[in-house]
Amino acid sequence: MKKRFTYSTGEQIEADLEDLQKLLSDNKQFLENYEEVFSSLEDDDYVARGNGFCDRKYSDDFIEGQMEKYAQRIKQIEQWIADWDY
Repeated sequence: MKKRFTYSTGEQIEADLEDLQKLLSDNKQFLENYEEVFSSLEDDDYVARGNGFCDRKYSDDFIEGQMEKYAQRIKQIEQWIADWDY
């Protein structure tokens, strides 16, 4: 049975336990990707996106914001899974 969940940003999703576990895995991968990019980013590096490179470099602030967003989502999803009524 799917339930409705709301992220702290107001975004809503409907998911069952399996969906939440997949979402948790995906968000952990996104966070890991941003952490890897951030740790290797130098002033004149460009961040790969999609099938090629973007026209401009993402700022450190943008990447840090994305890392915070995914870290927060991971905590929320982990709580939703912990609270799931089996």
